[in-house]
Amino acid sequence: MSTEDDRRTARLARRLGMELRLARAASGWSQRQLAGATGITQAYLSKVERADAVASIPLLVRLAHAAGSELSVRLYPGHGIGLRDAGQLRLAAAITALLPASSTSRLEVPVAPPPDRRAADLVVETGEQTLVVEIERRLVDLQEQLRRAQLKRAALAERLGRPVALVFGLSDTRGNRALVAWHAPLVGSAFPVRSAAAWAAIRDGRRLEGDALLWIRPLPAEPSRTSVNRPQRSDVEGQSRLDVSPVRRGSRQREPVL
Repeated sequence: MSTEDDRRTARLARRLGMELRLARAASGWSQRQLAGATGITQAYLSKVERADAVASIPLLVRLAHAAGSELSVRLYPGHGIGLRDAGQLRLAAAITALLPASSTSRLEVPVAPPPDRRAADLVVETGEQTLVVEIERRLVDLQEQLRRAQLKRAALAERLGRPVALVFGLSDTRGNRALVAWHAPLVGSAFPVRSAAAWAAIRDGRRLEGDALLWIRPLPAEPSRTSVNRPQRSDVEGQSRLDVSPVRRGSRQREPVL
């Protein structure tokens, strides 16, 4: 195995260990309890969570199932992943349109060095703190989508070397509202800052005192009223990357209904 392969394996092991810790914590199990339920020692489980050991796929399946989760494997294309559609871009535009002049924003910011292909949908620098905004148009599996957002935040905080607040932006639809209401205890625990307070802090460039759930109503689709352009891809040394230059803000729009 090459040195680069070793580095990739180590990064994947760290991500896997972090995700396993999050799943175990969400299930309310201690290391001792989860280890006992899956037939391994607490010491070995601790090594897996710290990325000092790489568990086999059958063991990972057992650990995930015992923690109330499912193991999922995904292969990413080499050119990376962008915001998935124009609808997401309009949701991002609804946020950037309200930012004060003292704040800056960037789309599709890599959260870790290559070959990690994950990118934060939107990163806002307010002067007071860094916000990573993950944008979802439709909730399908709230726990899984939340876990992915938390892992991105953790990776970006590690890369930047400072705390990063998570803003979970959701399209303000009846279906999303119903699913959030169904998971009210989980959402309330994960996001102590309410949407109205989060909008006020973003608009005024103030510090968020915790992670926030943000209900977003998109801006109209007309190009002249949209302040976010789809990032362009460019080739550098034979590798495709995303342009993550600061997003230009246009004229202020009416603040979304909270």
